[in-house]
Amino acid sequence: MFRGVLAIAIVALGSSNSWGQPATPPPGSGAYFGAAPGQTFDDKAVFTQPPPAPKPVTVPDGSLPALPPKIWTGAVEFGLNGGQGDTNVLNIKFGTQLDRKTERNLFHTDFLYALNRENGTISQNQALWNSRHEHLFTDTPWSLFSALQIEYDQLRSYDLRFGLYGGLSYAWLNNDITLFKTRAGAGAMREMSTQGGPPGKWVPEAVLGMDLNHKFTERQAFVSTVDVYPSLSNLGQYRVRARAAYEILVNPDYGMVLRLGIQERYDSNPGEGQRNALNYFATLMFRF
Repeated sequence: MFRGVLAIAIVALGSSNSWGQPATPPPGSGAYFGAAPGQTFDDKAVFTQPPPAPKPVTVPDGSLPALPPKIWTGAVEFGLNGGQGDTNVLNIKFGTQLDRKTERNLFHTDFLYALNRENGTISQNQALWNSRHEHLFTDTPWSLFSALQIEYDQLRSYDLRFGLYGGLSYAWLNNDITLFKTRAGAGAMREMSTQGGPPGKWVPEAVLGMDLNHKFTERQAFVSTVDVYPSLSNLGQYRVRARAAYEILVNPDYGMVLRLGIQERYDSNPGEGQRNALNYFATLMFRF
């Protein structure tokens, strides 16, 4: 009888463990060696913890988080017209500009090239590059500026003209609709010739300028800049550089803008050239 009881006990121990649980729990049951609640057990005897639920991202006002401000902006413009027949005409205009804006600094540079040729004779071949940097003062419309101007004109007695200037700017009006800013300073200009002319010398000049931009609608705006350079060594002599354009946004998806504008260059002492040179243009601009 004792042997029969012992045999029954051995069979019972072979089919269950000492805790009354199955000896081989099914995969995923978690009932193996005291698995914690929420843990699961796979067929490789590895416990896994269910991943925590993701925390929702909330913004106090319910809107999307604001993107960082765009520091660099730029544009490229191009215009072309011509014809062949009794008169062969080719007119090319190309321009580009680049701006960088932060809380303490403004940087602007632009380049414009124009070529006009008729029956093999060049009537215009000139380029103008302007660059200006401004250091802004906190909570005041005042700023310090430094500027560089390089000018090329094949039809004048000089080929190249360099100008370096510095001074103060004041923003009379600056908002999302209108910008009106004036500046005053001084510097020096030098004319050079690459065609065997006499070497130029640095001539002191003052600079008085303004920027006026106004947005009429979301698709139409007016932009302009004017700089006057009175000579400090020959009183009564001065130069004027002015540009104005009316901009029409054609395609917002591609930043396509139609620009209709004029550029004025006036020299009171032009040498062999004309005092006044007025150019008008119609170009397509692509902003980025």
